[in-house]
Amino acid sequence: MGALFAAGGKRIRPALVLLAGHLGHFQEAHLNAAMAVELVHAATLVHDDVIDHSPLRRGLPTVAATLGDAPAIVVGDYYFAKAYEQAALTEEPAVVATVARSVMEICRAELAQHEARYRYRTPVEEYVARIRGKTATLLAASAWSGGRLAGLDKPAQAALHEYGTELGLAFQIADDVLDYTADQAEVGKPVGHDLLEGHATLPLLLAPPKQPLPEGMPLSAEQVAQIVAEVCASGGPERALAEAARHADAARGHLAGLPAGPPRDSLLNLASYVVERRR
Repeated sequence: MGALFAAGGKRIRPALVLLAGHLGHFQEAHLNAAMAVELVHAATLVHDDVIDHSPLRRGLPTVAATLGDAPAIVVGDYYFAKAYEQAALTEEPAVVATVARSVMEICRAELAQHEARYRYRTPVEEYVARIRGKTATLLAASAWSGGRLAGLDKPAQAALHEYGTELGLAFQIADDVLDYTADQAEVGKPVGHDLLEGHATLPLLLAPPKQPLPEGMPLSAEQVAQIVAEVCASGGPERALAEAARHADAARGHLAGLPAGPPRDSLLNLASYVVERRR
């Protein structure tokens, strides 16, 4: 079950817990909270790969591809349970509650994404609401938990929550751009994978092909390749990346009132990284 962790990853969620913790009184409970949010993230990845029938994750076979769908679901459930155990070890009920709420929000967003599958003309507002639940909610919980455990006051905790939300939106939009612009070696999954799975993301929504896509129907690999090329030629990735940068700027703005020093500098730099990264 440790193969997913051994494959690497950006570890942004635990980093948020730890960096926010160093803005105040850092304690051992931060390590438990950091493990909790990373375990939640790992659980969602395992379940996502079952839902999307993904053969690769970070360039390696997924848990579902290796063990089968049923065992993969059990592995994901185990990670969720372990996450709650780690959150409980913080001895801070509010942290346990925010981790639990994040999982519920992620589940709601996953259901909304499933309902929107093969709908290629969804409103941008609907897309943003989905990624807010699917990605931003856990980053917000991570940053907030770090501040809460560090003894920061409520305005600082709220600022960290908003920072995490905006960072999460920027991160997911940039990730969706990479699905159009990066190659498989960079992202560890086939380019155009989201569209092949029936998911319309921001590059497509901002620069739709001239020929309307067939609503309610999956696309072939050949169709996806053509659409990706057309969206890229129309500037969809660039326009989406500009939106990601806007959210990153908003994230940095929420840090203005927090204690100056290396931890805040790292949080500021992280907002730039999520937009500029190549994988």
